[in-house]
Amino acid sequence: MPFAKKGLKPPPLLPLRKRANKFAAQSENMRWIKRIFIVAISLYLLLLVGVFIAQERLLFLNEQLPETYQFRDGEEVELEVEKGIYLNCLWLKEPASKGVILYLHGNKGSNRRCLRQAGTFRGQGYDVFMPDYRGFGKSDGEYRSEQQLYSDVQKVYDFLRQHYDESQIIIAGYSLGSGLATWLAANNNPSRVILVAPYVSMVYMKDKLFPFVPDFILKYPLRSDENLKQVKAPVTIIHGTEDELIPFESAEQLHQRFPGKTELVPVPGAGHRRVIFSNVLRDVVRQIAQRS
Repeated sequence: MPFAKKGLKPPPLLPLRKRANKFAAQSENMRWIKRIFIVAISLYLLLLVGVFIAQERLLFLNEQLPETYQFRDGEEVELEVEKGIYLNCLWLKEPASKGVILYLHGNKGSNRRCLRQAGTFRGQGYDVFMPDYRGFGKSDGEYRSEQQLYSDVQKVYDFLRQHYDESQIIIAGYSLGSGLATWLAANNNPSRVILVAPYVSMVYMKDKLFPFVPDFILKYPLRSDENLKQVKAPVTIIHGTEDELIPFESAEQLHQRFPGKTELVPVPGAGHRRVIFSNVLRDVVRQIAQRS
């Protein structure tokens, strides 16, 4: 034996019982590691399922109104977007109108509260047309897919084309509505697009807020960055520099990707809610009206 030839003593062997206990402890540790891993994976999968199921509740913070509710201004229009499903819209008309601003509001409330937002676009000779999304205000139904959103705003646009030349239509989208505005502009030919507090995409927003959620979970990716590739009309981007919900860098990214077709107008110090009421936005609308 090698130990005998070199005059060395062999290492002492652990008693059989101690070796068995050591192996048993190692096996138990491995079992606990496996259990923790399985529990962690199970919790993560449950979280993903919960996010997938709850997307509509997270994205659409709608306010519902009774059918008897009377708006303080504007003409109500009921547009059928699917069999038996109608969107309630407000049509705010101006004397000697130059055209119409299709205003796609954000993900919160209804036209009841957004009527004040629409005031930012008024007084410049343009009518304002505001659809409430499904489940918002007095509109019917609910959303289950991104395509339903796009289909609805396209039907609204088609209605406006029956009353205005397409060269008289301006699309304005705020927050959630900015993604719908880019899609609509990419698939039609409005005269101009105004994006207020836009996001690059919902994938971008997900990465900012929930980076652990994979992209494929999103039912509403709303890729403004992809849509803008197809937009032919000039695009004005207005964003508050202190936006606490959709970072100002989102607007910067869109402008940097499409410098030839976009104009970026920062609103210094404005947060997400203030920007829609800013004098900067009013000035942009006034300048557009003066050029038309």
